[in-house]
Parts: sequence; C-alpha cells; structure tokens
Amino acid sequence: MKLVFCFSGKTFKGPTLDAVQDYSKRIAKYVPVEIIESKKLRPQGRTGIHIVLSPDGRSMDTHAFADFMEDQLLSGTKYLFFYVGGPQGLDEEILESASKSLSLSRMTFNHQLIRVMLLEQVYRVFTIINNEPYHK
Repeated sequence: MKLVFCFSGKTFKGPTLDAVQDYSKRIAKYVPVEIIESKKLRPQGRTGIHIVLSPDGRSMDTHAFADFMEDQLLSGTKYLFFYVGGPQGLDEEILESASKSLSLSRMTFNHQLIRVMLLEQVYRVFTIINNEPYHK
C-alpha cells in the first residue's frame, strides 16, 4: 500500500516543515509515502481509498484508526489518499469524490498543524500495528 498525502498549498518552512519531513521518513520505513502539495487540489484519479479530513468526519481513537489502517494493508488496498484542505477547506469536487471523511477533532486547527498531527497519528498507527514501543 502507498500512502498519498494531498495538502492544499505548500508546507511552511521551519518547525512545521521539519516535522512533516521527519514523520514522512518514519512512515516510509513501513510503506511508500507520497506528498502532493498543490494550490488547487484535485481528486486523484488513481484507484484507492480517498479520505478527506473534516471536523464533521468520522471520529475514532488511535487504536480504531490502527485497525482501519491494518485492514487496508491486509485487504490489498493499493493507494490510501488523505486530503487536507487549506484555510478555505476542500473543494466540493474532492468532498464528493471521497470514500470516507475523517475527523482528528471537532475543533478547528490551522491546516499546517493538521498535516503534522495526521502524519504523527499515521506513524503511531504503524508502531501499533508492528508492536513497537512508540505508542504508550
């Protein structure tokens, strides 16, 4: 399975970029990672599971997220896409084409912080799946 993170706009330089790069490298030890940054996000045409991040999406704890990710790995999902909008959110075209909607919180966070939060949770999930000590 390949994870594709689709981010609206560029990741700011400094600590945010450092964290995005760090977690991307950590995740890449488990599965291939691709990051798409675009001023105008479009739905990816590749077959897979397309997940938009939204405060109104499905909320789950880290272990439920790990179960979901493990199910995708075991079922042979080729691509798992995560879409993170910018300050204006995501275009209707992306929202309508999404397979699922995920909420990291009902609160609203800066879109730059959400990138780091999502990547950290995905990394945490892989440590859970692989029984590694990161998640305590």
